[in-house]
Formats: sequence, C-alpha cells, structure tokens
Amino acid sequence: MRISFVAPLFLSSMRHNYNAVLRVFAPPRMHDDFFLPLLPPNVCIETNGEASIRIGRDLTLIANQQFSATGLYRRFGFDEDGRPYWGYVVEWAFSEINDEPLMLMRLEERGGIEKTLHWVPRDSMYTFTQAELLYDEQYVGLSEEVMREIVEVFRDVFEFASASNWSYEKRMEFYHSFPFEEMLTREDVMSFRPVLFGCP
Repeated sequence: MRISFVAPLFLSSMRHNYNAVLRVFAPPRMHDDFFLPLLPPNVCIETNGEASIRIGRDLTLIANQQFSATGLYRRFGFDEDGRPYWGYVVEWAFSEINDEPLMLMRLEERGGIEKTLHWVPRDSMYTFTQAELLYDEQYVGLSEEVMREIVEVFRDVFEFASASNWSYEKRMEFYHSFPFEEMLTREDVMSFRPVLFGCP
C-alpha cells in the first residue's frame, strides 16, 4: 500500500489514552485539484457531533445486520455530463425549505472522473442493488469487510473532530484526502490506523 504524507496534526482522542497523529495528505492550499464543494443554499449541514452520532448509529445497524456498510456508504450515480460513477457517502445535509436529504459524495478517480466532492440529492444516487436492477451496473469497489473497517475509522476520527471543533473546510479536506482507493483489504485499513492515529 502506497501512502504519501505531508504534515502531521497532533490529536487527542477521547477513546484512546495516547496522543494521536492524523496525517493530512495534502491541505487544500497545497492541492491543485481540491475545491470546497459548493453548498446549496438554505441547507443545514451536520455538526461534528451529529456526524459522530450518525456514524455510531450506522455501525450499530451494520452490526445488527439491518444494513450493510456498502449499502449505506457506497452509491452509484451520473455526473453533469451523464457519465456513470461510483462514490462514497461521507456526509449528510437537509434542505431547510423542504427537508430534502442531500448526500456529500466523494467521487472516485477513475474512468475520466476526477476525485472530487459534490453535494447531491439523495434521490439522484443509487445503492449497488438499485444500480444493478435499474441500470444493469455491476458493483465496483470495496468489499463489505473493508468498508465496515473504514466506517469504524471514521467513527474514531469524528470523535476527535467533535472534541476539537473541526471546521467545515477541515472536514472537506479530510474527506478529499482519505485514501479510499488504496484500502483494498482489511489489512490495508488496519495498517493505516497507526499512520492515522500514531499508535502501535
């Protein structure tokens, strides 16, 4: 697994009794392809605490086999040019006008699609089951086991984000930089934890 580092940000985690080190792969100012996703008007975004609670609730649903990690966090859709893509659901928001749910998608860098972040209506995205039924699109991406491990990493990260009051920009930077594409096995995720949190 190849991982590039830029600068360490020292963290203190409520779940751990050590100083954690979050490796920020490239801050926005050093990333030519990083742009803050345009937030639609009249939208209420999650706080760090709300995101932490949501992720914890999702993990409970996954553990109880009520939902799968890939079903909750992987989606299929089409970009503005009609090109199909797979992406990761990394955050939620709601319209203050009609309560329409929006998802922040982290697009994969493949097939001419750039690694970017986009807010999209929930109803414009499809689970892997819907993608196969409606568009005969076979699932592409991480296994259930790997996706579940990544969601657990996000839970731990957002415990810190909540405690340290991460900004919207900081959250976007984290989503953009997270190396989803390099997490091919559960061992990759487990090996990444010491890098992310600075622990054995």
